Amino acid sequence: MDRHLARSILVGKPPDGARWADRYPTEGSLACATAVMVAREDGRTDPFGAYCIVRERDRLTIGDALFHGPPDDRGTVDIGYGLVPAARGRGYATMAVVAMLEWAFTQPGVARVTANTTDDNTGSVGVMARAGMTVSHGPGGLVRGVAMCEFWTPPATRRPADVPAAD
Repeated sequence: MDRHLARSILVGKPPDGARWADRYPTEGSLACATAVMVAREDGRTDPFGAYCIVRERDRLTIGDALFHGPPDDRGTVDIGYGLVPAARGRGYATMAVVAMLEWAFTQPGVARVTANTTDDNTGSVGVMARAGMTVSHGPGGLVRGVAMCEFWTPPATRRPADVPAAD
């Protein structure tokens, strides 16, 4: 997500040639776009930013994925992700998180990827587990997913539920 796309998301108007799903941008999209604008204003140019999740079959933007910044001094990067309601439960978020983990573990200095949610967000908890993250429940309903570079293995690839298999 570059500044131009972030600005489009913040004003709620897709850029030329882009198609957005119903109910996009989400609140999470606005947070991603804001993070992009702040990072650029702070002079950050690293690739640990925000990305749109675009459904391949129709090129429709259905959600977002975000690295909350570059690795910290312990090699940890934190991620977030979200989809429009109509795209949930089909495997798209899991595919996005797996792609984020695969990419992150090729970057210098990344040893661990974390994600956080709450225990009432069962969809997000499931995404973390299906993406191969170790999921733990903490106080106050906090749930954390952790993938360690040296131990994480990508899960078997699964097509989203609404994408037909190739012949």
